[in-house]
Amino acid sequence: MANSSGSSPAFPRHRRNPVHACWGLLAAGLLATLPALAMPGYLRTALDSFNPGVPAGWACTITTIRNKDTLVERFDPARPPGEQWTLLQCHDRSPTAEEREKYLQSRPSGSTVGPQAVFSKADIEPGSLTLEREDDERAEFKGSFRAESTGADKMLGHLVLHLTANKRRPHVEKYALLLETPYSPVLGVKMNELQLVAEFLPPESDRPSLPAKQTSRFTGRILLIPTEENLQVIFSDFTRSP
Repeated sequence: MANSSGSSPAFPRHRRNPVHACWGLLAAGLLATLPALAMPGYLRTALDSFNPGVPAGWACTITTIRNKDTLVERFDPARPPGEQWTLLQCHDRSPTAEEREKYLQSRPSGSTVGPQAVFSKADIEPGSLTLEREDDERAEFKGSFRAESTGADKMLGHLVLHLTANKRRPHVEKYALLLETPYSPVLGVKMNELQLVAEFLPPESDRPSLPAKQTSRFTGRILLIPTEENLQVIFSDFTRSP
């Protein structure tokens, strides 16, 4: 209906055009779902099943090489509390009775198997993953972490994620975390270089994907003392506990 001046009625400036509002909501919904729609199926499957640590209920042998020192231990969750950890080797030799006793005191039941996971799959921001390179077998993505996981006082906010997904048997085959710029997590500690790489075994019909190896390199200063640490952790002899 025309108004008294003969022109079509206009929406008051203080009110929003409802048609525009509907289109705005629709566009926002499409943008919110775009990362999920654009994500390849193999990558979605790999992320859904991704576990950077040793899954519950699995026994394994862990060999830790810190610089030039070697430690070999066995974890079996089926054993009674207090006996789940066994020291097999330390300093490239069989441990003494005293070393075994000290080891048991430092390894309470339920303690972390292998190095503590730096992040979980919930920390990854799926929409940040961009394809870097790929072939018929695998694809490598670069990404970052969710805002709630990357506060100013959190390590993840200073690391870049490189993630390799296998296409034929969808799983996370490898990830690397790289420090972008020097960083001081606490007073007296300065990280100049930090690189952490983890590799995983492919899933089989009778088991999920399991960690195979983790390596890390750190250079920096601790209390003004130049420090360098090279760490390698190898997982082997996995068995499913009853």
